[in-house]
Amino acid sequence: MNHIPVLIIGGGAAGMAAALAAAKRLSELKPDINPGEYITLLERESAPGGVLRQCIHHGFGLTRFSSDLTGVEYMRRFSEPFLTSGIRFRPDTSALHIFPDRTVSVSGLHTGRARLAFDHLILASGCYERSFWSLTPAGTRPSGIYAAGEAQYLINCCHKSIGEQAVVLGSGDMGQILARRMVLEGKKVLAVIEKNPVCGGLRKNQQECLEKYQIPVLLSSTVLAVHGESRITGVTVQNLQTQEDTFLPCDTLISAVGLIPEQRILDRSLTKDRLPEWISLCGNCHHVHKIVDSVTLQAEEAGREAVEKTLKDY
Repeated sequence: MNHIPVLIIGGGAAGMAAALAAAKRLSELKPDINPGEYITLLERESAPGGVLRQCIHHGFGLTRFSSDLTGVEYMRRFSEPFLTSGIRFRPDTSALHIFPDRTVSVSGLHTGRARLAFDHLILASGCYERSFWSLTPAGTRPSGIYAAGEAQYLINCCHKSIGEQAVVLGSGDMGQILARRMVLEGKKVLAVIEKNPVCGGLRKNQQECLEKYQIPVLLSSTVLAVHGESRITGVTVQNLQTQEDTFLPCDTLISAVGLIPEQRILDRSLTKDRLPEWISLCGNCHHVHKIVDSVTLQAEEAGREAVEKTLKDY
């Protein structure tokens, strides 16, 4: 069984930042140790970057780099030094389960099924989207309904058209950014629907996405029912204050109803009380951050601490 002093799961912004900070701290404390022998990063995709690879809009790096970067540009601030750092990188490798004996089962395109042992684990697995269907809407389950991240990937990375007339559920930053993206793609956004009496997300995004492009927002409202057989043909929107129902014809529904920290690969025995000291959570896996700058800063601290802890027994 392979043994790894510092194992990082997730090659997004948090994972890369943690790995680079760990390598730097290792070179300061033990310059004779090769970072590739000490630090390993697992990533399920073929390249690092995570969700930033599909974020072509600006608004990243204002705090960290004092620059208005796209998500892709922000990613490259970390991916380029990471790929030349000597840190062992295992792409196309999914972590399946983390066990209490400090091992993790993985499945890789090139390595198959394996079990890795480690001294310290940094979980930087990001977050996953809350399903639209968890809201238990009435009606049918036709095609044309997308999670926000799925829609963003199809539009920005695959250059696909996902529909002509869209309704966006959720006015957080992701919902606002997707609404603007649809307008820029030449599509019509009938409304952004928000259950709260005020719009979510950053004020900056409200101005640059909703107000600038005159996208309607329906507050204190939700999608009550979905209509359509093979393809969605519309939604029933209910005002939660007046209980009034309105039908909106559409061929696309984009759901941006929340993010959940991705901790599902942790064995249940590890999450009953406090996590053991040999596990660190960082980035959106720890809690959902408002900006990626705070993700990378937290991750760098986790990387440094992991090296300091493990070197005591190395």
